Amino acid sequence: MKRLLIALGVAFLTCLPLSLGAQEVGVAGDQEYEPLQKVQPLYPSVSQWNGIEGWCIVTYTVTAEGKTRDPYPDSCSPAGLFEAVSITAAMEFRYKPRIVSGVAVDVAGVQNKFTFELRGGGKRFEVGPDPIKFTRIKKNRLSSIEKRIQKKDWEGLRKYSLGRVRGNFRLLYFAGYAELMMGNDDAAYKLIEQFIFESKEKPPFEYVTFGALQLLIPHYYQTNQYEKLLDIESRIDIWLFRLIDAQEVNRMALMIADAYGVRGQGVESNRRFQQIIDRAEVGRADSYVTMARQVLGQ
Repeated sequence: MKRLLIALGVAFLTCLPLSLGAQEVGVAGDQEYEPLQKVQPLYPSVSQWNGIEGWCIVTYTVTAEGKTRDPYPDSCSPAGLFEAVSITAAMEFRYKPRIVSGVAVDVAGVQNKFTFELRGGGKRFEVGPDPIKFTRIKKNRLSSIEKRIQKKDWEGLRKYSLGRVRGNFRLLYFAGYAELMMGNDDAAYKLIEQFIFESKEKPPFEYVTFGALQLLIPHYYQTNQYEKLLDIESRIDIWLFRLIDAQEVNRMALMIADAYGVRGQGVESNRRFQQIIDRAEVGRADSYVTMARQVLGQ
């Protein structure tokens, strides 16, 4: 499969006092379930640097046990900033479950809208319709990385990144990318795997992580490393990135779903194929959604 590469950017903002809120959208006709506990998300610090405000609608299932399952960002503005913290908060929600004929049942399609608003003086940062491309790499280092990429100085990028990994483990990805561009596939994937699996910190919700997933998931799929595909899913929620590039996320989700099938886990495989269908963008053609429908005979 064709490797898709990303361009990195970052916005530097100033911190302001803040407030945030959550508003449930709900599902028409299903009034039996009731919220018992709601958790406010943390305001992402990257969004406070120069006053970025926004909102995020998270969709999930309220289970028969009153917990939330399979949350994903349905619509957020601006895309690329509030998805992760909103999903983290939604996972902590607790509900009085819906009861039908005396039996607790799941309720799919429940939505909660989180709003992120800043208070106090200072200028609000107006963002456009494009996703925010962000990473916690210092501006000067990011500039040095981008210059080496533009010049195709792969050896220089590798040395620069490896020399600064202790200060920021995200640079493992760029070292691996440089090795890949030099044709050193084994060394490349080893470094990218370190970033995803071996760092003390969980891989962050950033474009760097998205880039690593775009390289690792097709590589594992093409080389029949299905167990590693399942390991990726257990470590990173790829659906966080659907508002950044929905089609690319569907492509990755399709490979993971197929990996479950190859491993003999048909129920889990079909559930993930169905997620691709259920979360498809309305009115947008997507060959990966079509493939998921074909697998399930829809």
